[in-house]
Amino acid sequence: TYGALPLIVSTVIATVGAMAIAIPIGIGTAVFFSEYAKGRTSEILKFSVEILSSIPSVVIGFVGLVLIAPFIGKLTGQTNGLNALTGSILLALMALPTIISISADSIRDVPKSLREASLAMGASKWETISKIVIPAAKSGIMASFMLGTGRAIGETMTVLMVTGNSPALPTSFFDSIRTITATIAIELGEVAFGSTHFHGLFALGFVLFILSFGVNLIADRMIN
Repeated sequence: TYGALPLIVSTVIATVGAMAIAIPIGIGTAVFFSEYAKGRTSEILKFSVEILSSIPSVVIGFVGLVLIAPFIGKLTGQTNGLNALTGSILLALMALPTIISISADSIRDVPKSLREASLAMGASKWETISKIVIPAAKSGIMASFMLGTGRAIGETMTVLMVTGNSPALPTSFFDSIRTITATIAIELGEVAFGSTHFHGLFALGFVLFILSFGVNLIADRMIN
Protein backbone atom coordinates (compact mmCIF):
# COMPACT_ATOMS: atom_id res chain seq x y z
CA THR A 1 0.00 0.00 0.00
CA TYR A 2 2.82 2.35 0.89
CA GLY A 3 5.40 1.21 -1.65
CA ALA A 4 7.82 4.00 -2.53
CA LEU A 5 9.46 2.39 -5.56
CA PRO A 6 7.15 3.97 -8.20
CA LEU A 7 7.65 7.39 -6.62
CA ILE A 8 11.43 7.03 -6.48
CA VAL A 9 11.59 5.74 -10.06
CA SER A 10 9.32 8.60 -11.20
CA THR A 11 11.58 11.15 -9.51
CA VAL A 12 14.68 9.62 -11.11
CA ILE A 13 13.06 9.49 -14.58
CA ALA A 14 11.96 13.12 -14.43
CA THR A 15 15.38 14.26 -13.19
CA VAL A 16 17.39 12.24 -15.71
CA GLY A 17 15.17 13.48 -18.54
CA ALA A 18 15.57 17.05 -17.38
CA MET A 19 19.36 16.80 -17.23
CA ALA A 20 19.51 15.14 -20.66
CA ILE A 21 17.84 18.26 -22.03
CA ALA A 22 19.41 20.92 -19.81
CA ILE A 23 23.08 19.86 -19.87
CA PRO A 24 23.82 20.24 -23.63
CA ILE A 25 21.76 23.44 -23.88
CA GLY A 26 23.28 24.82 -20.68
CA ILE A 27 26.92 24.15 -21.58
CA GLY A 28 26.40 25.48 -25.11
CA THR A 29 24.81 28.66 -23.80
CA ALA A 30 27.54 29.07 -21.17
CA VAL A 31 30.27 28.78 -23.81
CA PHE A 32 28.53 31.29 -26.06
CA PHE A 33 27.91 33.61 -23.10
CA SER A 34 31.51 33.56 -21.87
CA GLU A 35 33.49 33.23 -25.12
CA TYR A 36 31.47 34.78 -27.94
CA ALA A 37 28.77 37.15 -26.63
CA LYS A 38 29.91 40.75 -26.40
CA GLY A 39 28.30 44.07 -25.55
CA ARG A 40 24.54 44.23 -25.92
CA THR A 41 24.21 40.54 -26.81
CA SER A 42 25.87 39.59 -23.52
CA GLU A 43 23.61 41.95 -21.57
CA ILE A 44 20.45 40.58 -23.21
CA LEU A 45 21.51 36.99 -22.53
CA LYS A 46 22.37 37.75 -18.91
CA PHE A 47 19.03 39.50 -18.43
CA SER A 48 17.17 36.55 -19.98
CA VAL A 49 18.85 34.06 -17.64
CA GLU A 50 18.06 36.23 -14.62
CA ILE A 51 14.42 36.54 -15.69
CA LEU A 52 14.15 32.79 -16.19
CA SER A 53 15.57 32.09 -12.74
CA SER A 54 13.07 34.45 -11.10
CA ILE A 55 9.90 32.97 -12.62
CA PRO A 56 7.88 31.14 -9.91
CA SER A 57 7.58 27.41 -10.44
CA VAL A 58 3.79 27.57 -10.35
CA VAL A 59 3.86 29.95 -13.33
CA ILE A 60 6.14 27.60 -15.28
CA GLY A 61 3.82 24.75 -14.36
CA PHE A 62 0.79 26.70 -15.59
CA VAL A 63 2.48 27.54 -18.89
CA GLY A 64 3.44 23.90 -19.26
CA LEU A 65 -0.11 22.78 -18.52
CA VAL A 66 -1.65 25.18 -21.04
CA LEU A 67 0.95 25.13 -23.84
CA ILE A 68 3.54 22.34 -23.53
CA ALA A 69 1.33 19.45 -22.38
CA PRO A 70 -1.24 19.77 -25.21
CA PHE A 71 1.60 20.00 -27.75
CA ILE A 72 3.30 16.89 -26.35
CA GLY A 73 -0.05 15.08 -26.28
CA LYS A 74 -0.70 15.89 -29.92
CA LEU A 75 2.86 14.97 -30.86
CA THR A 76 2.70 11.56 -29.14
CA GLY A 77 -0.92 10.76 -29.99
CA GLN A 78 -2.04 10.74 -26.35
CA THR A 79 -5.24 12.26 -24.98
CA ASN A 80 -3.09 14.69 -22.98
CA GLY A 81 0.59 15.39 -22.51
CA LEU A 82 0.65 14.99 -18.74
CA ASN A 83 3.61 12.64 -18.56
CA ALA A 84 7.26 12.34 -17.63
CA LEU A 85 8.46 13.97 -20.86
CA THR A 86 6.53 17.17 -20.20
CA GLY A 87 7.79 17.25 -16.63
CA SER A 88 11.37 16.75 -17.81
CA ILE A 89 11.12 19.62 -20.31
CA LEU A 90 9.89 22.04 -17.65
CA LEU A 91 12.40 20.85 -15.05
CA ALA A 92 15.16 21.38 -17.60
CA LEU A 93 13.90 24.93 -18.12
CA MET A 94 14.12 25.53 -14.37
CA ALA A 95 17.59 24.01 -14.03
CA LEU A 96 19.09 25.97 -16.94
CA PRO A 97 19.80 29.26 -15.06
CA THR A 98 21.88 27.39 -12.46
CA ILE A 99 23.83 25.43 -15.07
CA ILE A 100 24.41 28.44 -17.32
CA SER A 101 25.50 30.90 -14.64
CA ILE A 102 27.90 28.56 -12.79
CA SER A 103 29.37 27.07 -15.97
CA ALA A 104 29.88 30.51 -17.52
CA ASP A 105 31.68 31.75 -14.38
CA SER A 106 33.91 28.65 -14.37
CA ILE A 107 34.81 29.14 -18.03
CA ARG A 108 35.62 32.82 -17.47
CA ASP A 109 37.89 31.88 -14.56
CA VAL A 110 40.18 29.83 -16.83
CA PRO A 111 43.45 31.78 -17.08
CA LYS A 112 43.82 33.85 -20.24
CA SER A 113 47.35 32.50 -20.65
CA LEU A 114 45.96 29.03 -21.47
CA ARG A 115 43.88 30.45 -24.30
CA GLU A 116 46.81 32.49 -25.65
CA ALA A 117 49.17 29.51 -25.52
CA SER A 118 46.70 27.32 -27.39
CA LEU A 119 46.11 29.93 -30.10
CA ALA A 120 49.86 30.52 -30.37
CA MET A 121 50.32 26.80 -31.08
CA GLY A 122 48.00 27.12 -34.08
CA ALA A 123 44.76 25.85 -32.57
CA SER A 124 41.50 27.42 -33.73
CA LYS A 125 39.22 29.24 -31.32
CA TRP A 126 36.83 26.29 -31.18
CA GLU A 127 39.69 23.80 -30.61
CA THR A 128 40.93 26.03 -27.80
CA ILE A 129 37.50 26.12 -26.20
CA SER A 130 36.72 22.42 -26.57
CA LYS A 131 40.16 20.98 -25.75
CA ILE A 132 41.65 23.53 -23.36
CA VAL A 133 39.07 25.83 -21.78
CA ILE A 134 36.25 23.37 -21.05
CA PRO A 135 38.55 20.67 -19.60
CA ALA A 136 40.20 23.32 -17.42
CA ALA A 137 36.78 24.41 -16.13
CA LYS A 138 35.35 20.91 -15.78
CA SER A 139 35.08 20.93 -11.97
CA GLY A 140 32.86 24.02 -11.97
CA ILE A 141 30.89 22.76 -14.96
CA MET A 142 30.25 19.39 -13.30
CA ALA A 143 29.24 21.16 -10.12
CA SER A 144 26.67 23.17 -12.08
CA PHE A 145 25.24 19.91 -13.43
CA MET A 146 24.91 18.48 -9.94
CA LEU A 147 23.31 21.65 -8.55
CA GLY A 148 20.90 21.66 -11.48
CA THR A 149 20.10 18.04 -10.67
CA GLY A 150 19.39 19.02 -7.07
CA ARG A 151 17.02 21.72 -8.29
CA ALA A 152 15.17 19.19 -10.45
CA ILE A 153 14.90 16.60 -7.66
CA GLY A 154 13.42 19.09 -5.20
CA GLU A 155 10.91 20.79 -7.50
CA THR A 156 7.26 20.39 -6.47
CA MET A 157 4.64 22.59 -8.12
CA THR A 158 5.75 22.15 -11.71
CA VAL A 159 5.82 18.35 -11.62
CA LEU A 160 2.59 18.28 -9.62
CA MET A 161 0.82 20.21 -12.39
CA VAL A 162 2.12 18.54 -15.57
CA THR A 163 3.08 14.90 -14.90
CA GLY A 164 -0.37 13.33 -14.43
CA ASN A 165 0.30 12.19 -10.83
CA SER A 166 -0.16 8.48 -11.51
CA PRO A 167 1.40 6.41 -8.66
CA ALA A 168 1.97 3.40 -10.96
CA LEU A 169 5.50 2.26 -11.84
CA PRO A 170 6.44 4.11 -15.08
CA THR A 171 8.03 2.26 -17.98
CA SER A 172 8.75 5.15 -20.37
CA PHE A 173 8.84 8.93 -20.63
CA PHE A 174 5.34 8.85 -22.12
CA ASP A 175 3.79 7.45 -18.93
CA SER A 176 2.20 9.61 -16.26
CA ILE A 177 4.32 9.75 -13.12
CA ARG A 178 4.13 10.97 -9.55
CA THR A 179 7.33 12.20 -7.93
CA ILE A 180 8.15 12.15 -4.23
CA THR A 181 7.68 15.90 -3.88
CA ALA A 182 4.30 15.84 -5.62
CA THR A 183 3.11 12.95 -3.42
CA ILE A 184 3.97 14.81 -0.23
CA ALA A 185 2.33 18.00 -1.47
CA ILE A 186 -0.88 16.23 -2.54
CA GLU A 187 -1.39 13.92 0.43
CA LEU A 188 0.07 15.58 3.52
CA GLY A 189 -2.77 18.08 3.94
CA GLU A 190 -5.44 15.36 4.03
CA VAL A 191 -3.74 12.55 5.92
CA ALA A 192 -4.73 11.64 9.50
CA PHE A 193 -2.16 12.89 12.00
CA GLY A 194 -0.08 10.08 13.49
CA SER A 195 -1.37 7.42 11.07
CA THR A 196 0.77 4.96 9.14
CA HIS A 197 0.15 7.04 6.03
CA PHE A 198 1.34 10.15 7.90
CA HIS A 199 4.60 8.49 8.91
CA GLY A 200 5.00 7.05 5.41
CA LEU A 201 5.00 10.55 3.97
CA PHE A 202 7.68 11.59 6.44
CA ALA A 203 9.72 8.56 5.37
CA LEU A 204 9.38 9.77 1.77
CA GLY A 205 10.59 13.18 2.88
CA PHE A 206 13.64 11.53 4.44
CA VAL A 207 14.37 9.68 1.19
CA LEU A 208 14.08 12.98 -0.70
CA PHE A 209 16.44 14.61 1.79
CA ILE A 210 19.01 11.84 1.29
CA LEU A 211 18.82 12.20 -2.51
CA SER A 212 19.17 15.99 -2.41
CA PHE A 213 21.91 15.90 0.22
CA GLY A 214 23.91 13.36 -1.78
CA VAL A 215 23.69 15.42 -4.96
CA ASN A 216 24.70 18.64 -3.21
CA LEU A 217 27.53 16.91 -1.36
CA ILE A 218 28.97 15.65 -4.66
CA ALA A 219 28.63 19.15 -6.13
CA ASP A 220 30.43 20.68 -3.15
CA ARG A 221 33.31 18.23 -3.45
CA MET A 222 33.61 18.97 -7.16
CA ILE A 223 33.74 22.72 -6.52
CA ASN A 224 36.44 22.32 -3.89
